[in-house]
Amino acid sequence: MNVEYQTCKVTASGSNGSGKCRGLILMNSAGKVFKREEVESMKVENGATVAEATANNLLGVASPPPRLVAKVGGTGLLWYLRPRIQSICKNLYPTNPSAVDNVLCDGILRDSLDPGAINVMISGSKLPPPRTANELLGADFGSSKNRGYISSFQSKFEEGTFDGPVLVAQGLLDPLNDAKGRAEMFGKLRAGIKVDPINGGHCPHDELPLDVAKSVLMWLESDVLQRSRPTVQT
Repeated sequence: MNVEYQTCKVTASGSNGSGKCRGLILMNSAGKVFKREEVESMKVENGATVAEATANNLLGVASPPPRLVAKVGGTGLLWYLRPRIQSICKNLYPTNPSAVDNVLCDGILRDSLDPGAINVMISGSKLPPPRTANELLGADFGSSKNRGYISSFQSKFEEGTFDGPVLVAQGLLDPLNDAKGRAEMFGKLRAGIKVDPINGGHCPHDELPLDVAKSVLMWLESDVLQRSRPTVQT
């Protein structure tokens, strides 16, 4: 079987209604994702999602640490991490540590020495609250689709979400978070999100490329291509 497909960049603001992106693949993604009971118990300011609060200037004044403090802390962290790149990566590749070669480690080291690397390190202290996976994927709870918990606030715009098929190819041995728990939460957000557990760590696509490629091809055939094929009436 020959499968032809195009990849495209997806942004929260441009995904809704564009029709250009037919599927989304997540692999050990970062960011917040909430369970239904967590959403129901949260006391969200003005009952707004993060997107609504951002658009309507309800987040309050940011109070990041002084730049000098952040720069000193970030520089110290980089100095600590650089000699430990190989050992850290091997811990992130538990099933296939041999994939941690000199090319990978040297590339990470080179990037960490870039003059702008320190700005990347300290940017996290200045960023506003990110939108949750519930919002971005149009979950049945904790998104603009779920207005039951919004009583005193009406959105002034339609939130950008991706409502199409999603594959979560999750490395269950990721030591950076509760990978198994996150995978289960993603699968319960809404219909159309398929979770495929991979017996790998934080970078399953690099650690076990064949396993991930098989997962992606099966999902493309069953969830993306089948959905886009016209229905034949008899």
